[in-house]
Amino acid sequence: MSKNYVLYHVHSDLSNGVTNIDSINKYYQYIDYAKSLGMKSFGFAEHGCIYEWKHKKDEIEKAGMKYIHAEEFYVTEELSEKIRDNYHCVLIAKNGNGVEELNKLSSIAFEEDHKYYHPRISLKELEETSDNIIITTACVGGILAKGDKAIQKRFLNLLIKNKHRCFLEVQHHNDAFQKNIINI
Repeated sequence: MSKNYVLYHVHSDLSNGVTNIDSINKYYQYIDYAKSLGMKSFGFAEHGCIYEWKHKKDEIEKAGMKYIHAEEFYVTEELSEKIRDNYHCVLIAKNGNGVEELNKLSSIAFEEDHKYYHPRISLKELEETSDNIIITTACVGGILAKGDKAIQKRFLNLLIKNKHRCFLEVQHHNDAFQKNIINI
């Protein structure tokens, strides 16, 4: 494996607390495997939560790797509408201030006026994130893959305006929809 390869969008069984079963592996199993491959950094982007982030950080650092603080957020266009859009978007903390900002957003997502099926933030709250946060487009559950033209345009404007901290996330899966998205 390349010594520069870094995993940051990994789900452990802790993601299952806010979504369907996505993983049956414990976080420490991933950390042990990453260490065995000689990886230098590692992170988790659990679905809608940062459960046990401090334990993960401690274990990753104990394994001699740099910890990456991230979460796969559910984003809704409008909080006042109770619709189940819940687009995926991965946010990664760039620094200590980013960790605090990401943790605050994660807490807000669980508030009663935000939560609808899943903890979520609004697109407006995503747009208001600071330069301490890296934004990636996530998976086929993201805005670019499943959003309508209006929200895609708004999200693309966010990406373009913040191109210094926004990245397209390309995932290779043997899935027809995923392959179509990659070939756009």
